[in-house]
Amino acid sequence: QTLVGYPALLDLGDGVALKVYDSPERAREVHRAGVRRLLAIAFRERVRDIEKTVAKDMALAALKEDIVAAALDRTFLAESLPMRQAEFARRVQEGRNRLNLIAQEMQRLAAAILAEHAQVQKRVAAVQKAWPQAAGDVKQQCARLLQAGFLARTPWARLQHLPRYLKAAALRLDKLRAEPARDAQRMAEFAPLEQAWLRAMAARAKLGAGGGAAEEMEQFGWLLEELRVALFAQELKTPVPVSAKRLAKLWHSMKLKR
Repeated sequence: QTLVGYPALLDLGDGVALKVYDSPERAREVHRAGVRRLLAIAFRERVRDIEKTVAKDMALAALKEDIVAAALDRTFLAESLPMRQAEFARRVQEGRNRLNLIAQEMQRLAAAILAEHAQVQKRVAAVQKAWPQAAGDVKQQCARLLQAGFLARTPWARLQHLPRYLKAAALRLDKLRAEPARDAQRMAEFAPLEQAWLRAMAARAKLGAGGGAAEEMEQFGWLLEELRVALFAQELKTPVPVSAKRLAKLWHSMKLKR
């Protein structure tokens, strides 16, 4: 009997161990954390310095580990995950001079994201009693965007857009008092697409599905964030044309492929 396994380095906190997994997606996820642990060990002193710097900012202190993980990922693992010792050594050599600069950039972006989120929270508190549905929707949006480990988990190309998404949410709530009916109408356009995507994501998570289809689903989730901007805060603009009609058509084509 032939068994197929996928090797990965498992993060043990103070080191790593080689383990074999039955899914390439699970192996890749574990291996990323394991390689990141090796990098943190290789740059132990620098990581300690970065954490100390971040901890001085009370607003960012809780994110110091996430900022370090995101900086290590972007500095050394943006290209791909190294699977051999020589490749790991090459990445270490190539990235060692960039780590501090990237960590500083990550810290600045994290501060901007938290500042925008604070503004959203103020708006939510102000409208929650009068318009609980809109306030609840924005709270759920923020919870998804800023879930634990969001800095390391969110690809850098998307992470840079989070301040705009949060600013759009704040603008939406600002407009709510003057145009509640318009907000409800826009939400009626948006909600069916988001609910279909959330159901599909939950089903995939239960099955442990991955691969190219998972990437396509992830990209659709980011298009939904752009659609929120287009519907509720058009003045902030979107990098690509989006509309409920376009996304409904795209979703239909994705369903046909599955």
